[in-house]
Amino acid sequence: MKIISIIVGLCALVAAPLNAQQAPAHDSPHKQLKQTCEKCHVATSFRDVTFDHTGTRFPLEGHHSDVKCLSCHSVEDFSKTQSNCATCHQDPHKGRMGPNCERCHSSDGWRVFEAEEIHATTNFPLLGRHVTMDCESCHTGAKAFAFRGTSSRCIDCHRAEYESTTSPSHNGFSADCQQCHQPAAWTPATMVDHDGFFPIFSGRHNRVWDSCAQCHTAPGNNKVVSCVTCHEHAQPEMDTHHQGFPGYAYASAACLACHPTGDAMRFGDHDAQFFPIFSGRHNGTWDTCAQCHTTQGYSQNFSCLACHDHAQPTTDPVHQGFAGYSYTSSACFTCHPTGEAGEFLEHDAQFFPIFSGPHSRNWDSCATCHNVPTNRAIFTCFSCHEHDKVPMDDKHSAMGDYSYDSQACFNCHPNGRHEGN
Repeated sequence: MKIISIIVGLCALVAAPLNAQQAPAHDSPHKQLKQTCEKCHVATSFRDVTFDHTGTRFPLEGHHSDVKCLSCHSVEDFSKTQSNCATCHQDPHKGRMGPNCERCHSSDGWRVFEAEEIHATTNFPLLGRHVTMDCESCHTGAKAFAFRGTSSRCIDCHRAEYESTTSPSHNGFSADCQQCHQPAAWTPATMVDHDGFFPIFSGRHNRVWDSCAQCHTAPGNNKVVSCVTCHEHAQPEMDTHHQGFPGYAYASAACLACHPTGDAMRFGDHDAQFFPIFSGRHNGTWDTCAQCHTTQGYSQNFSCLACHDHAQPTTDPVHQGFAGYSYTSSACFTCHPTGEAGEFLEHDAQFFPIFSGPHSRNWDSCATCHNVPTNRAIFTCFSCHEHDKVPMDDKHSAMGDYSYDSQACFNCHPNGRHEGN
């Protein structure tokens, strides 16, 4: 009987709730939702949501994984939520950068993460230090984040560095920073087209310097250069070496005037101003200035005899009788101003036209007319005209002072023409 009483009591306890008043049912806040409650919620708390976005068209990544559902979804209908960024995020660019936020941003944060790829399509690809810069560092004060139209000139971002740098000073330098600096770093600065001014990457001065300040010693102006920073030990020698050069001074400007490329022994204007040593017969026949300038005071004192002195015994008879001739270099230069043999260009004006008129180049050498080697004042017309004596005697028989003599010919025909004077 006791066992039966216990079983009846248990049945009464189980059946009691069935007879009790049932709790009122709660309406779901989700008016449109095909998923069951268990798909998102757990029995412990409705606040603990376990829905997995991975299987949707918008998986939650980065900062999106921490966002509450109702921040993006309407509680009544989750299906109405859009997956484009503008649905949730206000566009600070006002549409100027296009609708695709992912072009610059990611769910890890608003910070631009593909700036290199973006800039690669512009006229200012990011290189060197520019890769690590924040957008706002260059796009300063851009109206409503309007990045377009930002200047790509270095000076517009780096004017402070340009104006404040004193070692070396930028005074006189171009504001195009890329001429000297590279995106990797401000230093070392390399003016790649410096050779257009003065060769420091080629020639004798190639890499014999450590910094710009080695030559540009004036802090206020880099157009001022100094050669004597390196060559100062040579002043006594240079003063002696250049004595007599017009405009010479132990100053860098004077150095550049004669050595515009920095090459020793190269006076580029020597041919035009003085004597052709880089063209004509004397081109490449010398090694140093001292070969011709054998005395102190190189510009005004020179010697032809350093190379031609062996010819004195034979040339003295040949030149004897020439007006102003002497066995000196200055006399050589008077008749041979270009160094060409046999070119006495003043012959036409001073004596007789042999480079112009009927006699132009109708001779082979000086001896064609000057038949007395010991006296150039003596000449003959008959080396070429001796066969004309008989007809010439007849033709000139009426002339009282006529004689078949070269001096008489010259007296009547000083220009070598048949009609005489």
